[in-house]
Amino acid sequence: MIDVTLMHHQEEGVAFLLARSSGLLAFEQGLGKTLVAIEAFRRLRARRTVGHLLVICPNSLKHTWVKELQLYTPELTHRVISGTMKERRDSFAAANEAVVIINYESARKDITPVRAYLREHRSVLVLDESHLAKNRVSLNATAAMHFASLTPYRWLLTGTPVTNTPADLYSQIHLVADDQPLGSFAYFSTVYEGASGRAVLVDRIAPYLLRRTKEECLDLPEKTFVDIIVPLPPWQRRLYDEARDGLLREVRGMSLSTFQAFAPNALTRLVRLSQIASNPQLLFPDEDRTPAKHAELDAVLEELIANDRKVIVWSYYVDTIRSLIDRYRAHGVLSLYGETPDTLRQAVATQFQDDQTMRVLIANPAAAGSGFTLTAANYAIYETLTWRYDLYAQSQDRNHRIGQTMPVTYLRLLADDTIDTAILDALNRKALLGPQLLGDPEPVSIVTRMTPSDFCQMLETSHLPPVDAPSRSAPSTASSRT
Repeated sequence: MIDVTLMHHQEEGVAFLLARSSGLLAFEQGLGKTLVAIEAFRRLRARRTVGHLLVICPNSLKHTWVKELQLYTPELTHRVISGTMKERRDSFAAANEAVVIINYESARKDITPVRAYLREHRSVLVLDESHLAKNRVSLNATAAMHFASLTPYRWLLTGTPVTNTPADLYSQIHLVADDQPLGSFAYFSTVYEGASGRAVLVDRIAPYLLRRTKEECLDLPEKTFVDIIVPLPPWQRRLYDEARDGLLREVRGMSLSTFQAFAPNALTRLVRLSQIASNPQLLFPDEDRTPAKHAELDAVLEELIANDRKVIVWSYYVDTIRSLIDRYRAHGVLSLYGETPDTLRQAVATQFQDDQTMRVLIANPAAAGSGFTLTAANYAIYETLTWRYDLYAQSQDRNHRIGQTMPVTYLRLLADDTIDTAILDALNRKALLGPQLLGDPEPVSIVTRMTPSDFCQMLETSHLPPVDAPSRSAPSTASSRT
């Protein structure tokens, strides 16, 4: 057990949760949301107000909760719900531990046993990474609404409460507020979605939300972004141009309604362009030539490791991750991605932190972007980017967080004159929306908001079309080099 003294912002978080009973704790990644929730529950339990804590979280974070509980409050018993549907239901029926932990996917399949548990136990309900319930018609949000009505203590935790549009807040505020302060969704869409309504929305949600950023709370080292523009060799350029030009020919001349119906297909084709820019072997299995980004990554890693640095390499494609694991095995490599068993992920993160022979971590932000501390690395390389701002932002916070003592540098490998640049444009714009409202258009909605002309312009220029208010680069972007 660690005798921990809470930081000022963490004490603020505990006080907020205890004073309101229900609320959205919107601390940026790395500020200790899990610890705040555990401590608030411990104090509430000591008053005999509640006896139990039910945590619903991403599957990858179940073991993070266990680790935090064992570290800070080993006196609190816990149970992780897992297994087949029958095993989960039997486990719920027998659960009497202080803390019960289940992942979102299981919880939405087990609405009846979860509701039965909440009826029988005076509990705090925690939704960790609550932006996963942001879509009011999603299965996660629907299940959460079934649970929320059974306890007055509903604590939502997320570092990225807005990952799409202001509408992301509607479902989350509705979960913590009994009086529907935002009205019906139709009313919300009319009044608050536009730029003129955002200031009013900020005031309206203020009583239900506590936002803290790392800049406010921590004296962390500087964070720098460096863009490495990677020219494609002729063979890779030819593959990319052929795929891009084929998509252009399909979209040109489409009506707006036809293009909107085509949007999911367009997204798939954009992903293929990103794959060709990254690693053509993902689409052409017989292609054995070295893609430009891998050659660049070879040189960058060699330099960093020669200078005794540990490095995180972020990639979104499983086959690329597998190939990079083999490519850099001599450097001492670990991996965290979808094929890493949940029970081993925390052990991998700990080994990367502690084992000096392990110099490179190859990871997917979807699997390793939240819940892990990776401060042993002060360099991170993005081999690929996607439109998902929440994963991008959370992955940065794995090594720029409490415990980091060195300046952190993020190297983004961008294939020259490709969709990579447009994706970065989108991420930079979303980085600006967050401070305004506490976003991130989902990939399909980015496309559906375009006209066919906009889409073709993006493909031809490799940049997003201009918006009404000119976008500027993300504030944290410091420099670029070729």
